[in-house]
Amino acid sequence: MNPAGVKQDSYLFDDDNEDSTWDAVWDVACSVDPEGWTAEFRIPFSQLRFPKADENTFGFQVVRNVARNNEESHWRLMPREEAGIVSQFGELSGIRGIKPPRRVELLPYAAGTGAWAEAEEGNPFATGRDRTVRAGLDFNVGVTSNLTLSGTVNPDFGQVEADPAVVNLSAFETFYPEQRPFFNEGLDVFRFPILLGDGDGANEQLFYTRRVGRRPQGEADDRGGYAETIDWTTILFAGKLSGKANGWTLGILDALTAEEEASVVDVDGNPHSDVVEPRTNYLVARVARDFRDGQSQVGFFGTAVNRGSVPENLQWLRSSAYAGGFDWSHRWRNDTYNINGWIVGSHVRGSAEAIDETQLSSARYYQRPDNDYVTYDPTRTSLTGFAGQFIIGKHGGGNWRFSTGVDTRSPGFEVNDAGYQREADRTIQFIWVQRRWLEPGKVIRRAWLNFNQSSVWDWGWNRLRIGGNVNGSAQFANYWNAYAGVWVGSEGLSNNALRGGPAFKTPHAQNAWAGFSTDDRKALRVGLNTSAFRQPAADVWSYNLRVPLTWQAASNVRLVLSPGFGRMHDTWQYLDTQEALGETHYVFGMLDQTTVSARVRANVTFRPNLSLQVYAEPFVASGNYVGYREVNDPRGERFADRFTDFTADQVQVDESGNIGIDLNGSGEADLALENPNFTYLSFRSNVVLRWEYLPGSTLFVVWQHGRTDETDNGEFRPGQGLQDMFRLPSQNTFVIKLNYWLSL
Repeated sequence: MNPAGVKQDSYLFDDDNEDSTWDAVWDVACSVDPEGWTAEFRIPFSQLRFPKADENTFGFQVVRNVARNNEESHWRLMPREEAGIVSQFGELSGIRGIKPPRRVELLPYAAGTGAWAEAEEGNPFATGRDRTVRAGLDFNVGVTSNLTLSGTVNPDFGQVEADPAVVNLSAFETFYPEQRPFFNEGLDVFRFPILLGDGDGANEQLFYTRRVGRRPQGEADDRGGYAETIDWTTILFAGKLSGKANGWTLGILDALTAEEEASVVDVDGNPHSDVVEPRTNYLVARVARDFRDGQSQVGFFGTAVNRGSVPENLQWLRSSAYAGGFDWSHRWRNDTYNINGWIVGSHVRGSAEAIDETQLSSARYYQRPDNDYVTYDPTRTSLTGFAGQFIIGKHGGGNWRFSTGVDTRSPGFEVNDAGYQREADRTIQFIWVQRRWLEPGKVIRRAWLNFNQSSVWDWGWNRLRIGGNVNGSAQFANYWNAYAGVWVGSEGLSNNALRGGPAFKTPHAQNAWAGFSTDDRKALRVGLNTSAFRQPAADVWSYNLRVPLTWQAASNVRLVLSPGFGRMHDTWQYLDTQEALGETHYVFGMLDQTTVSARVRANVTFRPNLSLQVYAEPFVASGNYVGYREVNDPRGERFADRFTDFTADQVQVDESGNIGIDLNGSGEADLALENPNFTYLSFRSNVVLRWEYLPGSTLFVVWQHGRTDETDNGEFRPGQGLQDMFRLPSQNTFVIKLNYWLSL
C-alpha cells in the first residue's frame, strides 16, 4: 500500500514467481503526520493456511520502497546475489493460541447484461439488441487446514478485459493470456511449462486454461439462411482442490462445459440447430513431494479431456486426450546449483477423420513427402507420443550463472486439447551463460550480460537451425534502464514452411533489439522498445517500435499510452497449395505489411475501495501483395534457385482482386487465389468501475465497446483508417455485476 491508501496484493510461489491476480480479503489503514506515515494491516487468519499446532512459526517479511530514492528497506535483508525470494524471508515464531479457521467462503453473484449493435435486416440472430440476467456462485471451503476446495457454478466473467487485436499469418494458433479470476487464482499448482525461453515458446504448457470455455470450434450450416454465432462455451461447473502440507503439494482441477447448439433458420424460414461444441470435461491433477526443506522435489502432472457424443459434423474433433508424466528438481550448495527435468507422454483418440487431422496439423505434418521417419496412416484412430527435458545449471552464488540442457518431443506428441503446443518432432540443445555486475559504480548501478546458443533437429536428425545471441541490460546511476541484444541464425530447414510439403531450406537470419526506459521514480516516464529482423539472401526485413509513456498524474491516478508502429517486407509469405497440370504447386506472395496501434490505460483510485480502470486499443493493419511465386526447388543452393517468379503476363487480376495464374501460357488460369490483400481496422475498449462496498463484496459496472472491419484493398492510410474506424458500426455491452462475500 502507499500513503494514499491504495493497496495491492500478490501471491509468491516456487520461491520467486509472482501471481498478481491473487485477490485476498484483507484491510489496511494509514495515517500521515509530520513525522511520516504509519500503516496498520488487518489480515484475517481465514486468508492464511497453517497447520493446527500448539505453536506456529510464520514466514514473514516487510519491504519499504522509497520511490524518491529508488531504495528498498528490508526487515530481513535479501542479498541480490542470492537466489530466491520467499526462502530469504525472516520468521515470526512463538505464535500461540490460534487455531486454523474453518474457512468456508461463499461468493454468490447476480449480473445483468445489455448488448447493442447494428441490426442486420432479415437476420433473426442479429436484431441489434440482447439482454440477459445471470446468477452463480463461487466458493472456497477449507477441507483441512492446508487444503482448500474452490469452485464456481455458472461463472460470469463480464468484467474481464478484451483480448488485443492481432494479425496472424503463421500456421500456428495465437496465444492469449488468461484474464478470468477463477482460473488465474492459485494457478501456480497447475503450471507445467514444456519449453524454456521467451517469446512464443514461453507460453507452451500442459494446461492452457483458455481451453476451458473456449469459443466453439464448429460452425453451424446456415442452409442458405442465417445461423447463430456463439461467442463462448458455457462453463457449467469448475472446481479445484489445492494445498500444501508436510512437504506434499496437491492440486486437482475439474471443469465441465456444456454442449453448445447454434440455432439456424434456413432459406425457407424453417428452424434447425447444429451442435458446434460437444459437452466436454477437463481434468488436471498435480501431486508433488518436497525433500530437504524444499531443495529437492519429485512430482506427477496429468491432464485428461473427454468429450461427450461427437456429432457427425464434428467428427474431426478428438473424442479424448490424455497427457501425464513426472518432473523432478534438485538444488544443492545453498541453492547455488540445480538439476531439473521432466518426462511426459501423450495419447489422443478419436475417429479416423480426427486422428487424420491430427497427423496433418501444423504441429507435425506427417504427410510431408520427404518425411521418411514416421508413417502417415489416415485410418488411425489414436496417436501416442512423448516429450522430455533435462537441465543442469548454476542459478545462485556469485556473479556467474549458467545452464545447459536438452528438450525433445516425438512427432506424435500432442497436448493441444488441454494445453498449448506449437510444434512436435524436434530436439533442442541449448547453453546459457550470464555475467552479473551488482556493485554500483559511477556510471552503472548494475548490469547483466547473457550468452545463448541453441541447435534444433527433427526426429529424422535433420538439422533445422543453429543460432546464438548476446544480450544485456543495465541500470545507470541516474536510474535509467537500457537493454540490447543481437541474434544470428544459420541456414537451416523448415518442416512447416510449405504447410505439409517437403522441408524448405531457410536463409540465414539476424535479429536485433534494443530499448530504454527513464527513471521510474519520476511522475513522467518514457520508454522505447525496438526490434529488427532480416534475411539478406531473401530480401526479407521487418522492424517494430513502441514508445510507452507513463504518467503518475497523482498518487491515485496512473495513465499509460503506448503507441506502436511496424513494417515488414516478406518475399516468401505462404498463400496456398494447389494441384494443377499434374503437379503440386506451393504458392507464395511478396508481402508489404504495415501495422499501427496504441494501447491506452488509465487507473484512477478514488478511494481504497473504489477504482476506475479504462483500457482502449485502436489497431490498423494492412497487407499488400506485390508479386507471386512458387517453389520449384525447396533445397536449392541459392535462395533465388528455390522459387520461380510468376510474370505479369501470367498473373490475372479480376475486378474483385482475385488472382488467377496461367502456368503454361494457354491464357486460362491454372491456379486461383482469393484476393489476399487486407486492411484490418479494430477499436476495442473496456471501462470497469469497481466498488468494494464491503470487504470481499464488490459491485462492477462495465462498458465494453468494439468496432471491427476487414477489407481486401491492402491500402495503408493510417489517418483515413482511424477516421474510417470511428465511422464503423459499434458493438456496446453494458454489465452490472454484484457479488456478496460470506465467511462462515
